[in-house]
Amino acid sequence: MNSEQSISPFIRGCGLALVAGGALTILINLTFTPLLFRANIPPAIVPTTQLFLLRQSTSALAALLIIFGCLGLGLHLRQRAGPGVGSTLVFLAALIGSCFVLAVEFCDVFVLRTVAQTNRETFVAIDKNPTMNVGMASGVGLFAVGWLFPSGNLWRLKLLPRWAALATFLGLILIPGLQAPFGVVGAMLGNAVFGAGLAGLGWALRKVD
Repeated sequence: MNSEQSISPFIRGCGLALVAGGALTILINLTFTPLLFRANIPPAIVPTTQLFLLRQSTSALAALLIIFGCLGLGLHLRQRAGPGVGSTLVFLAALIGSCFVLAVEFCDVFVLRTVAQTNRETFVAIDKNPTMNVGMASGVGLFAVGWLFPSGNLWRLKLLPRWAALATFLGLILIPGLQAPFGVVGAMLGNAVFGAGLAGLGWALRKVD
């Protein structure tokens, strides 16, 4: 058994993880997020709710699954297109960005929620702190940029279904593009498109030889 054959089961497993991560992304944005915002709960109270805990815990699980999916895509691209510094840097950015998003979700579940339950005034102060906002924006920004390039690369190389690569790419563009005119609803739709793209890539990845 050569090295490519021995690593293929791992890549297929990563494909399943990416399918699950994409499906959870769709579920979060079409179910949990609308329920949370429809409740019209004051911002300082939101982190103390069970719905917030469910949403952020599911988001953390999705981020973890996407990390494994990213690893599988990177290995698949290396097998099919050969090693390259550019491809390595692109998927490294996607991997690090995914890890940052997992860290943000972890913080929401175990830190911000605890602070909000203990002292709401402190939570509000932390939430408005520029350093906190810059840190979260940096993590999410790197995640978006990191996934834009590999999805574009996969579309160009035609190694996996182009519709899935295109949906992943467009979803990331649509999140801020639709959020500007339509607010949270636009961001939810963009995230759902992104999740569908990830699931499509993962479904194809699970069939690699």
